[in-house]
Amino acid sequence: MGWVARQKREYFFASLLHSGTQVEVNNYDININYVVEEGRFQATAVVRIRALASNVTRHCFVLNSGLNVDSIRLGETELPFREREFTDVVGLKAVWVFFPKPLDEDDELEVTFVYSGRPVGKTGVQVDDDGMRLSRKSAWYPVGAGFNSFTARVTCVTSPGFVSVSDGELISFEESDDRVVYVWDVEEPISGLGFTSGKFEMGCTIHRGVKLELYLGQAIRHTIEPGIRIFCEVLDAYIDMLGEPPVERFSSVLRRQYSSDEQEVRMVTALGHEMAHVWWGSPISVGFDHTWFHESLARVMAYETVGRVLGGDAEFQLVREEVDRWAADATLGPGGEESVLLWAKSRAPYAPRPICIRTALTLRLLRYTLGEEMFFRILRKHLSLYRGKPSGLRDFVMIAESESEMNVGRFMRQWLGNTASFAYQIESAVSSRRSEDRFATRLHLVNTGDAHSPVNADVLLAGDDEETCEQVKLTGRNQVLYIVTNHPVNTVVLDPGAYLPNISWRNCRIQTERKGRR
Repeated sequence: MGWVARQKREYFFASLLHSGTQVEVNNYDININYVVEEGRFQATAVVRIRALASNVTRHCFVLNSGLNVDSIRLGETELPFREREFTDVVGLKAVWVFFPKPLDEDDELEVTFVYSGRPVGKTGVQVDDDGMRLSRKSAWYPVGAGFNSFTARVTCVTSPGFVSVSDGELISFEESDDRVVYVWDVEEPISGLGFTSGKFEMGCTIHRGVKLELYLGQAIRHTIEPGIRIFCEVLDAYIDMLGEPPVERFSSVLRRQYSSDEQEVRMVTALGHEMAHVWWGSPISVGFDHTWFHESLARVMAYETVGRVLGGDAEFQLVREEVDRWAADATLGPGGEESVLLWAKSRAPYAPRPICIRTALTLRLLRYTLGEEMFFRILRKHLSLYRGKPSGLRDFVMIAESESEMNVGRFMRQWLGNTASFAYQIESAVSSRRSEDRFATRLHLVNTGDAHSPVNADVLLAGDDEETCEQVKLTGRNQVLYIVTNHPVNTVVLDPGAYLPNISWRNCRIQTERKGRR
């Protein structure tokens, strides 16, 4: 991207951020008429806003670009508005609303959006014959630029046989021959709304005081019983990691079918990711420029949840798949044009997958560096300090440095401030007997990547009946290590826990060459 284009982009998003500091959204009252046959809906959203400064003349909302704004009103007065597509985020647009007169600080008003269409894009949008699933990231309603927390009511009118789900509590349900009406109420402030309507199999249970509701699409409706069991296990994992949940109800919608050997791990991954937003997204609101970090937190928590529910092998395979996804991206992976921090400085509101993967892998490496106990102590402290307030990477780093006495800021900048990657592999491994009960293994490691900073890593040395795990320091492109064990070594694995963002992980397992006693 050229300098001029970058400056225009930075100015555009800076203006959005500024808009979010001048106005906050307190409440939504959204009414949706979902036309199943067309995959479209007509909607009215009454948005209650409050001015945070004086002389406020406009405010920006983010909306899905597949939705057409028919009108924006203040009472009976039509308000002028201007739309602009996000060139870097497919499926989203900015909608600037201009007030009839400048607002004074603490002025409150209700703005009514009338809009319709079929949501588009790859960001949290699924529309097919079985229904519609719109995540918080899809901007299916006019999202205020501040991305602050709000209460809400969502009413959906749709066809019989379709189940509609949103955040909050289901407070009303009416069914007739030609339509069904669902009303969902959000009493506790939340930073984003999801919406789904489709043909679902619904399972429900109360586990550890939390009502869990699982909605499964037609393709996977037969997995409702194991799905509820997994849901409970995911909640157990989160309570163990972060403490008691800040909600009494949590619902999730799953529609996608995978192969039989993948379905379980994908279900745990999806539930683990979405449950993270019970902590980061509800009690901690998501600021306009912090969504990428919260999504990354949810991603790394999903890795951890898979490991706790399904075991380390499942977690390591998932993480390695993530490394491959990131490395395969031509624009944001290794050798790409933008680092995470450069992207975060100039672009909003939502990050592409490689940005979130890179950040999640970095957070996972930080977990390894600090240790499990310290890492989750930091997350719990984060939750306690920022309940009801927006937070981002800077806040996380401040807490992490205070708790750990480690220069976490430098650590994060090292990995998020560039696109460099490790490409470590074991070139050779030779094991020899030194004495009756002493064995030496010589490892030759090669790093062909462009990241050379020293980093700690585990090395697993396995024999027929015993194994040893040693932590070593990786220091450069070409390195020889000698590790002594009290048992013969047949196999060596570098980074068996997959904590390094190492694009050559497939070459980190090798059979040893055996030599006799010297």
